Amino acid sequence: MRNCATLGLAVLVLSMPTRLAESSPTSSLPTITANDNRTPAGQLKNGVLELCLELREGVWYPEAESGGHRNVYAFAEEGRPLQSSGPLIRVPQGTEIHASIRNTLPIAAKVYGLHQHPGDPNDAVRVAPGESHDVQFTAGAAGTYIYWAATSDHSLDTRDEGETMLSGAFIVDPPGAKADDRIFVLGLWTKGGIGEGEEIPSINGKSWPYDERVTYTTGETIHWRVINPTASEHAMHLHGFYFNVDAVGDGERYERYANDQRRTVVTEKIDEGHVFDMTWTPDRAGNWLFHCHMVVHMSPSESLHPPAKEPATYSPDHDHGATMGGLVIGVTVLPKANREPAPIAPNATRKLQLVISENPSKIPLYNLEVKDLAAPTPTAPAPGANLPPSLLGPPIVLVRGQTTDIEVKNQTTQPTSIHWHGIELESYYDGVAGWAGTSQRTSPVVAPGGSFIARMTPPRAGTFIYHTHWHDMSQLLNGLYGPLIVLEPGQKYDPEHDRTFLFSIGKYAPFGYLLLINGHPQPDPVTLQVGTRYRLRLINITDNVVDMRVRLTSNDAPLQWKVVAKDGAALPQAQLKNSTAEMWLTVGETYDVEYQAASPIVANLEAWEIRFPSLVAIPLKFVASK
Repeated sequence: MRNCATLGLAVLVLSMPTRLAESSPTSSLPTITANDNRTPAGQLKNGVLELCLELREGVWYPEAESGGHRNVYAFAEEGRPLQSSGPLIRVPQGTEIHASIRNTLPIAAKVYGLHQHPGDPNDAVRVAPGESHDVQFTAGAAGTYIYWAATSDHSLDTRDEGETMLSGAFIVDPPGAKADDRIFVLGLWTKGGIGEGEEIPSINGKSWPYDERVTYTTGETIHWRVINPTASEHAMHLHGFYFNVDAVGDGERYERYANDQRRTVVTEKIDEGHVFDMTWTPDRAGNWLFHCHMVVHMSPSESLHPPAKEPATYSPDHDHGATMGGLVIGVTVLPKANREPAPIAPNATRKLQLVISENPSKIPLYNLEVKDLAAPTPTAPAPGANLPPSLLGPPIVLVRGQTTDIEVKNQTTQPTSIHWHGIELESYYDGVAGWAGTSQRTSPVVAPGGSFIARMTPPRAGTFIYHTHWHDMSQLLNGLYGPLIVLEPGQKYDPEHDRTFLFSIGKYAPFGYLLLINGHPQPDPVTLQVGTRYRLRLINITDNVVDMRVRLTSNDAPLQWKVVAKDGAALPQAQLKNSTAEMWLTVGETYDVEYQAASPIVANLEAWEIRFPSLVAIPLKFVASK
């Protein structure tokens, strides 16, 4: 048996199925500390890592240490504090790993992932109560991996409530590589099942606004590793900037993309038990966010903050940045020292208004109107504008390179803020009240009866979204969103060749919540022309439908289309190809696809989610020109 008395290790959290404690723990259990995943566990010497893990019980505080807590199981380096997420295992490729796992718990545990990668995902070390187990292996291929444990015979994505945070990062670096990245391990404590019971999201062991804030400088190249050992998919969205997805993995296998195959995105779906590596470079100072776009995972946990019996009263002095919670990272970008001031933007050549009003007790609850203050004629109507009222705002159409002021006028009885999803703009206008901007000038709430002017000069043409960033689910479920389309200079918004299909959620009696296309649960057919190449702009701005499946079929068989853009960024030539007309479209994502019918057909654009009780489809009737 390995002697671990002089070795110290980091921590791996295992939640127990306990109830929320409203006061300080009455036991003498140690406190679990947040793990920023910067310090590797164990002792590395002469190409050998000596690692001693010990399973113990502790108290986890996802927010403040004076707040709610859970008594959970955790891994610790012997003689060191418990941590969440688990202890960081980080070694150069070719390292020999000698690890010992001691189980002080009253229940047996199985530990997965402590083997050479890639390996057998079912390979597990079983450690009985009061026993220790040694493992020895070579680190394997360079990459980002996961190790995890369970006290029952479940897979990583079906673990019980007490097991859902028992996980950690396992990084193997290429020879001579510099560890200049940050590692973010997503956590999701659950009780009662994903989406059905209590959930407490966290990143590196803490929930916003109690988690770590990161600070960078403009022009700095930033590398992150995002690891999802939870039992839920997530849609990770970066405000204000694009990032490149450099590599992906499933916890056992890891693939680094060739340069011409890297995705340029603002939102990336990460499946259960998966990882991705990303690179980005900020060119604008200010406060930004990186978060899961599922509303339930970026709102304060109801397990820690039960819903109030009375509706909250709006207060202009409240810290509205704290109305977020869960899987949110605050990013501050500082200007370079001695940097020349940015040129003063010219007077806006275009002025728009987004007017938000209420329609109480009717669908939609929120009515949106876009006004071009300089145009003699109204802007282009929303898709389906001639149909009955729908849960869809009109499109806002901008031009690449043209400075535009959009005045958000709030004529409702509730505060709000509007985020310009995917648009590269100054932080102050990003639409996160109480956080966006700087400490000297923070983006305000758009109070009832108030207004706010957002200025933007879009640097690229593409398909984007405007939507509420106020953390009140009812706003997103009642139509406070719409397409945001940026055209090339001189290009006209032409519905004859350009069609937008926005997927959202709305409540329709007696069915409850349904998937919608362009604001309707049963949209009317659309007539299109054979031989015309259409750009179909696909947008998912649901609340939590993270794994929506979208396809274009005829006679139940998928057709062929060409994906030409993602999240508003045109795909490089090496990625352009015809493919089966079926894709995952996660919340906060947009895709542009091209389709041309060669003969008269009826095609169905369909969307569904396996855990959602409805499928929505819109018939596309392709007819020959007269």
